[in-house]
Amino acid sequence: MSTPGTTRRTPSWFVLWMGLLTALIVLCCLALFWQLAAEGTFPVQVVLWSAIGILGAVALLFALLGLFRYRSFFYSLIAPLVIGIFVALVWYDVPETTGWKLSRNILQNQAADCANPGNRTRLGVYTITYITRRDGGCLFYTQGEESNSAKGFAYFPDTAPPYLGTPTSGIGYETFQGNWYRFTEES
Repeated sequence: MSTPGTTRRTPSWFVLWMGLLTALIVLCCLALFWQLAAEGTFPVQVVLWSAIGILGAVALLFALLGLFRYRSFFYSLIAPLVIGIFVALVWYDVPETTGWKLSRNILQNQAADCANPGNRTRLGVYTITYITRRDGGCLFYTQGEESNSAKGFAYFPDTAPPYLGTPTSGIGYETFQGNWYRFTEES
């Protein structure tokens, strides 16, 4: 029984449980950060988003318990804070920007030869399925999410690509950064 003016001690099971939840959330956030940076597959991203959502809901329930019952602000708020920071990073496209910054020079060096290695390869953080010359540039096909379209990066060192915009059929380019473009090829 606690007397007025004293605080109730946070139970060790609560500290361990919130530590475990926070660690799992951090691992899922790091894995999803990598998937977003490397343009990973859609099913893996859905699983990771779902795991973060479920773990976040459980952490929120226990955070409310910790706040109201034990007055444990630090242990209660760390997991929701981690999720909030991660969502802000995703909102501002930090994973995608990081992936591009880590891969740009490697792709630029490969674009000089524009030779297909013959199989899937990793260039920077991206999994490249095919490399080819087309429309005066070098196209890097990344692993696709949809069966009827392909996407990737295109490097046009001398001139812009022949068609900018979303394709109805064929290939369409979008300005990305400098001489680099994103492309989508509809089949």
